[in-house]
Order: sequence, then C-alpha cells, then structure tokens
Amino acid sequence: MKNKKIITISLVALLLLSCGVAATHFVRNTLYVDILAYMPKKISETSGLAILNGDVWTHNDTYGDNKLYRLNHDLTGIAQIVKVNNSHNFDWEDLAQDQQFLYIGDIGNNLASRKGGVIYKIDRKGLNQKQTVKSAEKLQFEYNDFVKGWFNKHNYDSEAITVVGDQLWLFTKKWKNEKTSLYQIDKSKINEVQHLNPVAEYPSKGLITGVDYNPKTATLAFIGYRRNKYLGYSFIWLVKVKDNKPDWSTGIYKRLGIYSQWEAIHWYGTGKLLITAERNPLNKAVIGIVDVQKLLDTGE
Repeated sequence: MKNKKIITISLVALLLLSCGVAATHFVRNTLYVDILAYMPKKISETSGLAILNGDVWTHNDTYGDNKLYRLNHDLTGIAQIVKVNNSHNFDWEDLAQDQQFLYIGDIGNNLASRKGGVIYKIDRKGLNQKQTVKSAEKLQFEYNDFVKGWFNKHNYDSEAITVVGDQLWLFTKKWKNEKTSLYQIDKSKINEVQHLNPVAEYPSKGLITGVDYNPKTATLAFIGYRRNKYLGYSFIWLVKVKDNKPDWSTGIYKRLGIYSQWEAIHWYGTGKLLITAERNPLNKAVIGIVDVQKLLDTGE
C-alpha cells in the first residue's frame, strides 16, 4: 500500500512537471522562426550581428578571439575573418553600425567586475577586403549609478547596443529585476571616459540580449529571454522611438516559437528580423528569420 502511494505521488509530481514545461513552450500565437542554417563551429558563440553592403557579419562573445566573421551568402560558412588589432575581447556582446563606422560592444559584465565597458569604432570602408583592421577609436564608458553585485545577481550587465541618430544606445541586461535601462553614448567623444546616467528603466519582462534600430520606421527591435524554473522562453519586443526615447507604450511583445539562447538581432529587409542563437546543450548555433510585418501593420 505504501509503495502504491509513493508511485501515485510520483506520477502526480511528474504530471505537474510536464504541465509546467508544456506551459512554458506551448503558447498560442508565438512567432515562427524560420531556421536558415547552422552556424559554422568557429562562431558557435555568436553574439552580435551587422549587415554591411548585404553581407552578414558576426563575432563570438566572452574570451573569444578579437575577430569579426563574414558569412558566405548561404550563411553556412565563413567567407572572411578580420582580426581587430589593438582590441581585446573581454566580452564582446553586440554590433552596431552607421553609414561610416562599425561599432563592437565590449560591454558584457556577468560578474559585475567592471564599472562600464568599451566600444571599438571601426571604419567600414573596404572592410570586406581586409584580414586585419586597426580599431579607429575607443568609446569608453562607466555607469554613474554602478553598484557592485554578485554573478548574475546585479543590474550592470549589457548585451545590446544600436545607433540612433548621433548616439549609441546601450540597453542593460538587469539580472535582479528583469527590466532594462537605457544609457546614451556620444559617438564622437573619444580618448575620454563617458560617465553615463540612466535615461529611463523599461519593463522588458526578461533579459535583453540584443537590439537593432530601424530609422525608416523609428522602431527598435529587441530580443531576449526569461528565466523559468524549468526551461524559460525567448521573446522579442518592437518599440517605437519618440522624442529621442523609446515609447514603451507602443511596445509589441511576442514569444518566439523556438526557445534557445538567442543573442543577436538585426532588421533584415522589409518587416523581417535576422536572429542568431549560440550553441547550447540541446542544439548547435543557428541563424534564422522572423517575419514581423503583420505585427507592424496590425499590432497583433
């Protein structure tokens, strides 16, 4: 009799666990992710994305080489590797771009071991014909409101930068409250440390791992994930920019149909987003597309 009770309790516990996992993954109206390719092994820690003259560029994150990788046109292989001299990959987390420069965000800070970070500014011209490139300038910054914390239990990590006008916008990955704060960096201030105050905090409902801005539609696209007792889930936000700030009241939030460690996001043609996920215990690093045109048109 005692054994039957144990078996019954175990079965109930297993059922509840299964329901919990199912609730995490089987959500109505999730966004479909069209997987385009597995990423080459050399960039299994893909973390940032840029598209320069139609070519897709990426890099590895923490303690990786200080190199940029250009993918071939079918996205399955590496067409070019460019070493960035006079730089160090402490924790490269994202790429941003304007008409003249590519920006590499060495901004990761899982351990809260530094008060800020550095962004390497590289001339885009002729980049696809080089094997090495010298970092043109360094944009260094510190958080004025920095508070020391523990591993993954603080609010001064970041994995997301993008260009908005004359500024670089940096969004934090706030481990403690799963929100995000915006810090604005002057692209022209070099050879000095910029001391940054937060512009505002926003209810991202999870950990932001990438961002890209579309100036034609004045829309920010965010990607991230939310931790869960079991597996968690991935999501995107689409947020309009008004008066030089994100207007979160316009925000559209959607879960992604595939949960993974999605790290990078970039606008890709009309109404589409290119995204990459780094390798994890369940899958290889991948690159895919999400179509958000209907969301932009209808908000649903």
